[in-house]
Amino acid sequence: MSDPENDTVELAPDLKVRLAALAARSGQTLPELAEAVLRRHADEQERTVAEYADDEQRWQRYLQTGQSVPFQTVQAKLQGLAAEAARRQGGS
Repeated sequence: MSDPENDTVELAPDLKVRLAALAARSGQTLPELAEAVLRRHADEQERTVAEYADDEQRWQRYLQTGQSVPFQTVQAKLQGLAAEAARRQGGS
């Protein structure tokens, strides 16, 4: 079993140079930048897995019940959300 404190990631030399430049521009060290990027990626992947599970659950519920939300209802809800977002953006 590996020790998380001593795990290393090997980078291609050209990628390491690019990442070091990005880190320097953002006032971070290369390890700080790498950790931030990996955390964001892990968060995104976990969100994707959770969304897929939610979608699958909704699909199974639809298959069992045959109940769905009419397109017009969804469209009206989305238009309401868009109008609310526009109001908030205009009020900032």
